[in-house]
Amino acid sequence: MKKVIFFVVALALMAGSVNAGPKAYIGLYIDEGHSICQLLIEEYYQEWITYVFILPSDEGLSGAEFKLVGPTFLRTTDIVVNENITVAMGTPFDAEGVSVAFGPCMTDWTWTHAIGCMSYKATGEGVPAFIEIVERPDAGAYQITICDPPDYSLRPVTILNHLALSQDCIIANEDASWGAIKGMYNE
Repeated sequence: MKKVIFFVVALALMAGSVNAGPKAYIGLYIDEGHSICQLLIEEYYQEWITYVFILPSDEGLSGAEFKLVGPTFLRTTDIVVNENITVAMGTPFDAEGVSVAFGPCMTDWTWTHAIGCMSYKATGEGVPAFIEIVERPDAGAYQITICDPPDYSLRPVTILNHLALSQDCIIANEDASWGAIKGMYNE
C-alpha cells in the first residue's frame, strides 16, 4: 500500500513540472491566465492589457526576440516588463522590435510584457483586426534563446496565436493547435 501511495505522489509531482516538449510557443492574450486571445471592441477609447506569453520548450527560456504590429487605431499607454527580465532592448511595438534576457531560466508559461492598449475606434470602423507577432527585423526571426550556458543557443518559436480584435481568435499554425498542446501533456 505504501508503494502505491508513493507512486501516486510521484506521478502528481511529475505532472506539475511538464512543459511544452520539444517546441517553444509564443502568443498574445488579454489575461494573466493566458487563456483569452480575443477582445470585442465596443466603444471609443476602450482600454485593455495585451500580454505576450511564451511557453518554453524542454530546453527552457533565457531570452526572446520578436516584434508586434497592430492596426492603425491602436495606441499603447504603458508597458510593464516582467521583473525576471534583466536586459531589455527596445519595446514590442518599436520599429526594430524587442530583445529580452531573463535572469533565471524560465521553464513554464512566462510573460515578457504587459502592454496597456487603447482603441480610438469601435467595431465597424476598421475593426476587426489583429495584433500580430512578427519577425524582429535585425534578427530576421521571432526566436528564443535556451538555457544552455555559456552559448544560450537560438531556437525558433512557434506562434500559437495573435490577439483578435472584434473577431474570433484563431490558431496561427496547425502544429500549434490546442489539441497538439494538450497531446503533449498526455504523452
